[in-house]
Amino acid sequence: MDDLTRRSVLSAGAAAVWAWPRAKGTVPQADASFRLATAPAADERPLFSSGFIDHDPPVPYVHCPSLCERSDGGLVCAWYAGSYETARDVGVWLTDAPAIAGDAAEPIAWATPRVVIDRPSATAQLARFVDKIGNAVVFADDTGRLWLVYVTIAIGGWSGSTLNACSSTDGGITWTPSQRLATSPFFNISELVRAAPVRLDSGEIALPIYHECMGKFPEVLWLRPEGDALRVRKTRLAGGRSLLQPALVPLDGRRCLAFLRDHSPAHRLVVQSSDDAARTWSLPEPTPLPNPDASVAAVRLSDGTVLVACNLSRQGRSTLDLVLFDAAADTWHRLATLDDEPGERFAYPYMVQDGRGRVHLVYTWKMRRVRHVVMNEAWLRRRRREPLV
Repeated sequence: MDDLTRRSVLSAGAAAVWAWPRAKGTVPQADASFRLATAPAADERPLFSSGFIDHDPPVPYVHCPSLCERSDGGLVCAWYAGSYETARDVGVWLTDAPAIAGDAAEPIAWATPRVVIDRPSATAQLARFVDKIGNAVVFADDTGRLWLVYVTIAIGGWSGSTLNACSSTDGGITWTPSQRLATSPFFNISELVRAAPVRLDSGEIALPIYHECMGKFPEVLWLRPEGDALRVRKTRLAGGRSLLQPALVPLDGRRCLAFLRDHSPAHRLVVQSSDDAARTWSLPEPTPLPNPDASVAAVRLSDGTVLVACNLSRQGRSTLDLVLFDAAADTWHRLATLDDEPGERFAYPYMVQDGRGRVHLVYTWKMRRVRHVVMNEAWLRRRRREPLV
C-alpha cells in the first residue's frame, strides 16, 4: 500500500469513526425546556381547509415542502422543484400568504411562487461549485427572522450533500447571502435536512437532520442564531444504520419523541424517546405502523396526544393518512385519509402549529403540486377513531 492510499484509508476510517452514531451524546447547553404550542380556544369551531400551491407555468417535479408562520401571522412555504430530483435546473422555491382571518375555511390565497436559491446563485454566494440543490426547511427564530436551511451537492449523490443557510428580516422578500454550515470537522458532507425544528426556552433551535454516508442515521443540529449567522453543534440519536429523517415532537418541557423513516426491510415506523430535552435518547423501537421507507411528520396536540401524518403502507406512497398516537395509553388510531390513489405518490408531509394552535400540513401531491391543509383540534376531535392495532 503506497503512502497516498494509506493516508486515504486512514482519513476514511477517521471519518467513519467520527460519523458513527453514539448511544449517548450530550449538548453543553443550559438546562433548557421545549416551548409548547399555544392551546386552542375552548369554544373554537371545527375548521378544515384544503388548497394547492401551484407553479405557473407548471414545473414537472415538485417536492419536499416546508412551512412556517411569520411574526405577523402570515405563512411562508418553501420546497424544491425542477425537471426531476437532482436535476441541475432544480431550485428552492418560496411563496407566502397572509394570516388566516378568523375561522375562515376557504383555501388560502398563496402568492406566485418564486425561486430564491438555484445552482448559479448558490455557487456565487457559497464561493464553491454547486452541482445540485435539494431539501429545504424554512423556520423563524425568536426575533422573527426567517431562516432557510437547504442542501447542496458538489459531486455525486445525496452522500455528498452539504447544509447551508440564509436568512430574511423582511418576511422572505429578500435574503442574506448563503453560508455553509460547519457540521463536521472532516469532510463536512453527508448531512441533510427534512423535518420541522423545535424551539427551546434557551433560544436554541433543535433542527432534525440525518446522515446518508456509510449508513443512514438521525441527528439533531443545535442552532443558535447570532445576527445573520447560525452557531451550530450536532448530536446523534442512538442506534441503527437504516433510520433517517427524524420528526421531533415535544411531549412536555423535557420529554420528546422522534418518529423515524425506516430504510430497512422491516418497513416499520420507528420511534425513540428522550427525557432530557433531546440530549440523550433511548434505543429505537419499531411501532405497529408500516412505513414504506417514507418521511413522516408529527405535532403535539393540547391534550398531549400526537398527530402523525404518514403513508400507512409497506410498499408505495399512494395513500396519505392522519394518525393519532397516545403515548400514555400506547394506542394508535387513524383519523382521516387525505389522499388515496393507487399508483400515485403523496409524500414528504410537514406539519407545524400556528399561534392559535391550528395545524398546518403541506406535502407533495403526485410530485407535481404542494397540497396545503389547515385543521384545528375541534375538527380532529370530531373524527371517528379507527384503531390500528
